[in-house]
Amino acid sequence: MLFVLPSMGILAIVDYFYSQAAAKSNVDEIEAWYDLMHGQIDADVIVMGNSRACFHVNPLILDSILGTSTYNLGMDGSWFNRQINKYHLFRKYNRKPQLIVQTIDHLSLKYAFGYMMEQFFPYFGNMQMRKEILSQEPFTPWEKYVPMYRYYRRYNFEKIYNLLDSTSHTLTKGYKGVEKPWNGAEFRKLKSVRFEVNDTAMTIFDNYLANVKADSIKMVFVYTPHYIELNDKMENLEEMHATYKSFADKYNIPILDYRGMAICSDTTLFYNVMHLNKKGAEIFSDSLAQDLKRLGFLCNNQ
Repeated sequence: MLFVLPSMGILAIVDYFYSQAAAKSNVDEIEAWYDLMHGQIDADVIVMGNSRACFHVNPLILDSILGTSTYNLGMDGSWFNRQINKYHLFRKYNRKPQLIVQTIDHLSLKYAFGYMMEQFFPYFGNMQMRKEILSQEPFTPWEKYVPMYRYYRRYNFEKIYNLLDSTSHTLTKGYKGVEKPWNGAEFRKLKSVRFEVNDTAMTIFDNYLANVKADSIKMVFVYTPHYIELNDKMENLEEMHATYKSFADKYNIPILDYRGMAICSDTTLFYNVMHLNKKGAEIFSDSLAQDLKRLGFLCNNQ
């Protein structure tokens, strides 16, 4: 005990100061939390969803067309059971938006944890973060309660050092434009694609929509573009449409569908079947902004 307690105290101090510095890292998944956890998101429009939100919707383009402020809260590789936790933390530390652009697709209502858990590392000392996320993610007790152990276990020493490099950043208001060439190899291996629904995720999504309505926040559902050949492998497309339409009807939410855009047949604007590249995202973001302006979702555009 004479050895362990002082050692834990020293490690706790190191963990605190290291995490404060690591929170400013330019690693995408960590950088995506800094503005949110520090109350620096001052936006009338926020974008919610998975990677098809954070890689597809450029806030600067929406800002220029709508004359407002937009921030992208999309979470790469995360279904709605994770997105809701990020939304709760956003509402805890930042002001209420006027409009939520909620992207939807055949993966949104799955239920899973565990992807890129390193993004939460700098905020282990935050009790609200522990309540929303750490209690659900599959961290070991050692990672949760032994200072610095999570960094040691999941990063080598070089990466631990590199996390402190905050000289450049890769995200723009939560958005990342991806500059990769088209690769359809993984898609060609798939025999079929299904709309997957988890009952718990459905309940979480329904409660989220109810709370947004109670907060007098407007919302729009958005099917962002995917490469056109994905439609040929979707087994239960009508079930997906019916599910989201039932939510839309229940809460009076408009649906914007961009899966029929001309860009959906152009592989030069995608880097895989599900994701636009930077050029494609800019074209789509312009169309989305024009439609939001036309529909008058924001007070200053009505």
